[in-house]
Amino acid sequence: MQLVQVALENEMDLTLAYKKSIKAAELLGLSVSTQTAFATAVSEVCREIIDKTREGLLSIEVHGEADRNELAAVVRYTESEGMGSLREGMQYAKKLVPVFNFEVADGKGRIELKLNIPRSLRISKIKISAIRSYFENIGPNTPYEEVRQKNLELFQINEQSETALRHSEYLNDQKNEFLSVASHELKTPLTILRAYTQMALRSDCNPETLAHLKKVDIQALKLQTMIVQLLDISRIEKGKGDYNMELVDFNAYLDDMSDLLRKLVPAHELIITMGKTSELNIDRLRMEQVIMNIVGNAAKYSPQGKQIIVKTNFRPNGELLLSVQDQGIGMSDEELQKVFEKFYRVADVTKLYNGLGMGLYICSKIIADHGGKIWVESIKEQGSVFFFTIPAFH
Repeated sequence: MQLVQVALENEMDLTLAYKKSIKAAELLGLSVSTQTAFATAVSEVCREIIDKTREGLLSIEVHGEADRNELAAVVRYTESEGMGSLREGMQYAKKLVPVFNFEVADGKGRIELKLNIPRSLRISKIKISAIRSYFENIGPNTPYEEVRQKNLELFQINEQSETALRHSEYLNDQKNEFLSVASHELKTPLTILRAYTQMALRSDCNPETLAHLKKVDIQALKLQTMIVQLLDISRIEKGKGDYNMELVDFNAYLDDMSDLLRKLVPAHELIITMGKTSELNIDRLRMEQVIMNIVGNAAKYSPQGKQIIVKTNFRPNGELLLSVQDQGIGMSDEELQKVFEKFYRVADVTKLYNGLGMGLYICSKIIADHGGKIWVESIKEQGSVFFFTIPAFH
């Protein structure tokens, strides 16, 4: 169990290391001679660490169990130049304590000094906790110690944050790898399934079987769309999004897509209004993916027969502003803040509409990779307007 820590950066830290070491030994009930020997050994080691290494940290601890316990000083540090004479400088410290361990791995060093605590002192968890509380509550004795204590707290917080960040990044990489592998493995059998379904739909079969096959094909198409989205997330987050950029007259491009959009939302009135045209540098397929996703969402969350209005406007600087307005269920302020987050879905919506909450996240990444911005304005129960911009080609 740890009693107290001291960061080792300059000569003034030697005084702190000595004082806290001797106080820990005193509170445990060790003899004055043992206290002095232990604290002197610790300060000798700390002096070498401060002189010849960097990022040193002293931890005074109690090791052991039951009635067999040891007082330990553990010093951790990062190696630097001039390490050759480090061991020689600790020869005196080694003579003062029964146990002296020294190890270095991957540029990180660890020195451990230990001595036995007599059984007659009856060390218990309660006593150790009391000593630790003493160090936590005593407060700094000098302005320097106050600064050092705050720096140590910040160091520990930073170390914990870095560990958590590394763990989070590892989990995220593992998840993306799983999504990529799983999506690829699912893609092939699903493609075969759809091919056989399409063949069966063109064969002579009774109306009931034909209706069943159509339903199978629709659901297989939904699953295929989800798999493509999973693959997109994996590629985008690895920085491997495939883009085939080309110069495109955007209004002509949108006009060519209009029939496809109307087939996408046959139960709604789709109105497309285009302002002045301009040429943009875009990936045709990726931009189609964005527009179809936003228009498809507008239809999904709007009653049948309602209008969906797509507008384009080219600003004086040549930048495209495209909007998609619906008359659907709308979103609350809280939902607006999260709508472009990965896998985000509103709880009430999840019960009524299918999906994985990936479409808008992918759209936001595609627009960002085109140098643009995407956002939404909405009123609950009245509808939403999605906007995105694409900068002019230069």
